[in-house]
Amino acid sequence: MYLKGIAEHAKERFKKFLRKELRDRFGNNDHVNQETHVANLSALKDDIDQNFKNVLQNGEIYFGRVQKIVNLYLKYRWICFNEQKPVHCPVDSVVLNEINLPHIRWTKMTVNEYADAVRKIGVVNGFGKIAEWELEIFNRKNETYK
Repeated sequence: MYLKGIAEHAKERFKKFLRKELRDRFGNNDHVNQETHVANLSALKDDIDQNFKNVLQNGEIYFGRVQKIVNLYLKYRWICFNEQKPVHCPVDSVVLNEINLPHIRWTKMTVNEYADAVRKIGVVNGFGKIAEWELEIFNRKNETYK
């Protein structure tokens, strides 16, 4: 994700920015619909690209990494603090395999691939049940959490 040889202080600046933006943009988990959520993810990606192109490989962060960071943040706020259920789930290799899209690498996923994956999950499981579906898969695949 980072440029090779990038200084630790540059990575720390990026991490600090990310922590602040997660709290400020997603801290209230007020994402009432899928379109708004994808737009918010895209806006964060754009801001990261603009502010940290000198830190990131190829001058950008892939959408797949942004969605995973944000969706994990929202998932854990839901699970650990009983906050609002997220509209989406973290899409990673486990999820992509479950929906028969193993050829997509989540670390390099585009916004269109993400939208296709979420649509496929929603059609099969119900759009209001995406987060629960992923949690069930997570628990099934991780015996420690049962």
